[in-house]
Amino acid sequence: MKKLLMAAIVVATFVTSAFAEPTKINYLALKNFTAEFKKASDVSWSSTTEFVKVSFVWDSERMEAFYNTAGEKIGTSRAVSIDELPLKAKRAFAKKYDTYTVKESILFEGADESAYFIKAENDTESVIVKVLDNGFVSVYRRSRK
Repeated sequence: MKKLLMAAIVVATFVTSAFAEPTKINYLALKNFTAEFKKASDVSWSSTTEFVKVSFVWDSERMEAFYNTAGEKIGTSRAVSIDELPLKAKRAFAKKYDTYTVKESILFEGADESAYFIKAENDTESVIVKVLDNGFVSVYRRSRK
C-alpha cells in the first residue's frame, strides 16, 4: 500500500492539473502544515481520496508537502538539479540512462525514506526512475512515445 501511495505522490508531483477545482482543506493537515511551515507563501491545496498535497514557497524555494487523510505528514518534495544528486546516485543513473535527456528531477523526503525521482526521455520512451543515495536505480514508470 505504501508503494502505491508513493507512486501516486510521485506522479502527482510531476503532473500538474490545468483545471484546478476548489478543494476542501483537511483541518489536521492545515494545522500540521501551518506549524511546520510558518513562513510559507503562495500556498495552494489539492487532494485525492488518499492524500492531501500542499504546493508552496518556503525559503525562496518551491516545494510540496503531502499529508494522509488523517493529517499526518507523508513527506515533502522539491525540484533539484541532477547535479545535486549524491555521486553514487548520479553515476548509477548515468550508467543506465546515458542516452536519455533529463526533463525534471525531484527529491522526495518521506518519513520512511528519501529518494530522487528523475523524469527522462529518449526518442522512443519516457521514464520516471527512483534513485537512492547508495546508487540503487529502479524504474517507477515507463511509457512509450
